Amino acid sequence: MPVLAIAEVDQALARLDADHGEISANLAELEEHPGVRFLDKVPLTGISAARWASARARLDAMWAQFRLFEDVVGRAHAVRTRRARPGQTELTELTALLAGPSVVLAPQAIPLGERDLLGPAAVRRSMTLAQLVAEMTAAYREVAQVAAAADAVSSTLLPGVDRAGARLAEARRLAGELDLAAIAHPLLARLDEIEGRLNSERTLAMSDPLSLAERHTDNDDPAVLNRDIDDVHLKLRELAGRRATVTERLNGLAAAVAETETAERAAHTAAAITGAKILGFSPTPMEPLAPLRDRLGRLHSGTDRHWTRINDDVVAFTRDVERARASADTARDNAQALLDRRDELRGRVDAYRVKAARLRLSEDPVVDAHYRRAHDLLHSSPCDLAAATRAVTEYQQAITEKTASR
Repeated sequence: MPVLAIAEVDQALARLDADHGEISANLAELEEHPGVRFLDKVPLTGISAARWASARARLDAMWAQFRLFEDVVGRAHAVRTRRARPGQTELTELTALLAGPSVVLAPQAIPLGERDLLGPAAVRRSMTLAQLVAEMTAAYREVAQVAAAADAVSSTLLPGVDRAGARLAEARRLAGELDLAAIAHPLLARLDEIEGRLNSERTLAMSDPLSLAERHTDNDDPAVLNRDIDDVHLKLRELAGRRATVTERLNGLAAAVAETETAERAAHTAAAITGAKILGFSPTPMEPLAPLRDRLGRLHSGTDRHWTRINDDVVAFTRDVERARASADTARDNAQALLDRRDELRGRVDAYRVKAARLRLSEDPVVDAHYRRAHDLLHSSPCDLAAATRAVTEYQQAITEKTASR
């Protein structure tokens, strides 16, 4: 190994002094890191116990290595200041301290399975200061990563779990106001399930935080838990809204039934008129209203049912009233459609009559006979609509044929 010159020695010592300050500050900061304090404080299990035992041992080892670093650098300064201008002896000694394997580590036990019968039980390693700093740097990065992962759990995940717990408590309060326990509503079981997952998350965060930091997706991840809590809150708000409108909707059902009765009367009137005017008319069947009136009376008098059950009944009743109203409107429209069809055919006959006159076919006996048949059928009561439709078509064809034969 070439002997260092005085200038090289001074440069190396200045660099080592700077390294000493940085190493000392960084090790002290790492020791006070929130992640390190958290891991030192909580009783660890699982992955965290194994990883932190290794990382804590490496951190302790770094302090021991730092003391060795200080010792060698201190010895080098002592040699450098021994004489104002170091001689060859001092330079050789400084070269050995600064560039040679001057750092002697504590003995390391050789595992029993790796020993020879006549071999040593421990080994002592030596290395240069540069090698020592490189080894400490690698150890520092490993411990810092572990500390950062633990801090992420303690500073972010655990507060998130606490916030989720507060929101879960608010959901339970709202469920109590809605009296969901009285009917063993499924949302209560879901709240219990989410609370179990939340408690597991909190327990794991306090005993094995590094396992949480390493996961990618999980059913108990706070983001997933919060989405589930959001969903429960949404359903509870929907229930609260339904409860607030149950009475109002119940009172509104009487008006809906009255409107349906009006629609039913209109359908009966239309059917009566159409039955008198259209031959063979059959009224469209309608949903019976009597059962709805009975159900409405029971809904208004029912006081022993939970509000959610009443609400379900209101929803079902509203659907049935709407169906009855639709059937009444359909019956009325079907009856009116036949009268509209008759009137439309009358209009067509009148239009064909005008056309025949313009073509000077009004006095044609064949054309006139078709006209009179169609006219009589459409103006008779009751009207045979099928026969009238055929008669109108034949009248049109007669005009067409006479026009073509000219």
